[in-house]
Amino acid sequence: MTTIAASFSLKEIAADSMVSLESCSYQVTKLRRGSQSVFGAAGDWESCLKFLAALEAGNLADLETDISVLELRRDGLWVYEGSITPAKIKNDFYAIGTGANFAIAAMHLGCSPSEGVAIACEFDPQSSGPIDVLKLGRRNAS
Repeated sequence: MTTIAASFSLKEIAADSMVSLESCSYQVTKLRRGSQSVFGAAGDWESCLKFLAALEAGNLADLETDISVLELRRDGLWVYEGSITPAKIKNDFYAIGTGANFAIAAMHLGCSPSEGVAIACEFDPQSSGPIDVLKLGRRNAS
């Protein structure tokens, strides 16, 4: 599936690049920049693309989804879990996807989101680099 991790205090979100199908896998960019936030999606890739396009356009009405989306805003971290209504995360950092527990543990020990995703890629067979990173308020990805 994937690993996406974010930290509010670092204003950073990071994601692996692997999409897996039954017969193959390939690399994609899972992070997007909205007008006031940065976000990434985990789950069925076609569903992720539809949700991300709707989120970028600011039009989530009538959208059904069974994916997870992690959003980093100026007012904190938000997660969409199978819903078009986000929940605010009180924690400073959070992660979604199959490698989420690895990334959360790494961030708990002081790693950045990108370092957390890198560690998740070492242990989660459904996550793989390269790792993409976006900072809130900056236009470039690394």
